Amino acid sequence: MMSLILLLLPTLTLASPAPRSSSDTSTDMDAVIQGRASCASNAVVFARGTFDSGNLGVWVGPFLKDGLLSSFAGDVHVQGVNAEDYPANLADYVKEGGSERCADACAKTVDAYVEKCPGASVFLSGWSQGALCAHKCVNRISPTAFEQLKGLATFGDENALMDNPSTVPSGLPFKAYCNEANASPDLLCTASALSGIDLPSSISEWKASVYDHLSLLGDVATNSAQVKAAAGIPVAILGGFFGVSKDFLRDVATGNVRRWLVLPPHFVYGNNGMADQATRWMASLV
Repeated sequence: MMSLILLLLPTLTLASPAPRSSSDTSTDMDAVIQGRASCASNAVVFARGTFDSGNLGVWVGPFLKDGLLSSFAGDVHVQGVNAEDYPANLADYVKEGGSERCADACAKTVDAYVEKCPGASVFLSGWSQGALCAHKCVNRISPTAFEQLKGLATFGDENALMDNPSTVPSGLPFKAYCNEANASPDLLCTASALSGIDLPSSISEWKASVYDHLSLLGDVATNSAQVKAAAGIPVAILGGFFGVSKDFLRDVATGNVRRWLVLPPHFVYGNNGMADQATRWMASLV
């Protein structure tokens, strides 16, 4: 059987040699909704991952925004789901299969923006727990807003691992980006590379195979914001784990422990070029 640590050894090869350093916050759509800015032809709501900062985070959101501004030649508004509506904590990921408040806030933003900008093309996106939020948001926006929804793009999408996975409406363009690198895939979404891998069967095994190896997260960081975040995530995840340890043991008993395998390959979607790929895909739909 293969230890999870063997999947982490090649992780450095996934990181981009050209790091970017952008703000972890974007409120373009709020400005329009509040009457402080004019409409853009395109708008994207992004939900960050668990423990990510601001409303875009540092791992995927800023890279996505940079790519969107390029792919749409600046004619795009990017909005993160605000922290007061979506704290991006571990409990909501585990107990709700992704934050319900995040989905409600996302839908409220989309509906309000479409009311102000009835001609805009709208997209939803999210990484990690944010992907779960985006899935739920799709099914909560108004019928009028849904007519302007052009696509859904997710990164490190754990939807299939949840107790009640969301469905994507028929006909809605959907792209799920997963790090399927042969040597070090993202175990939260990969469709392969699972055979023969030792999965944790106790809290002590989870600590040894997952928590202890989050110290390697700094190896995939490509800018100062990510370096800072990488230093804080092990502490945050351990603190959050104490409140959901019973849920972990339940998942061990039911064979769903895979959704707890948050390892460094899950954090590379901004750095490995997939965020840029997603922006080009979105632009191709309008």
